[in-house]
Amino acid sequence: MKKYKIEVTRKNGNKCEVAVYLDDTTASLLERVGDEKLLRTYLLEEYKSSRRDRQEEFWNQSLDEDFENGIDYEYKPTNGDFSFEDMNDENLQAVIAQLKPRQREMLRLKYVEGRTQKEIAEIFGLNKRTVSDAIHRIYDVIQKKYEKK
Repeated sequence: MKKYKIEVTRKNGNKCEVAVYLDDTTASLLERVGDEKLLRTYLLEEYKSSRRDRQEEFWNQSLDEDFENGIDYEYKPTNGDFSFEDMNDENLQAVIAQLKPRQREMLRLKYVEGRTQKEIAEIFGLNKRTVSDAIHRIYDVIQKKYEKK
């Protein structure tokens, strides 16, 4: 294995140096070509791929593994005092009715059917991160509109 260091820019704009490891065969092939731009592009793609793999691995952990590691979701803090537990609340229903059909469907799948973000992502043809972000945005919109009523 050969270790390379490259500088990457995070989504927040911060730059940092990261290590990327390539097997000896790939490293020697890329070095023989001698194209620095190609090497950097390959290293960046390897870095992105390894990050995606680590995220996928994290999201695929079973709840049993989490419990074994001492993570108890019963005590996980929620987004303020707002919750979807009282779905019979007329104000909440009115706010949900104002959402786009796709947003309502995501909520239905998540909170009524109890689907995971991974399952919702597969249904909509999205990745889990996109579904997670969408659900958080929907949750924030509902919370703001619900508090106004």
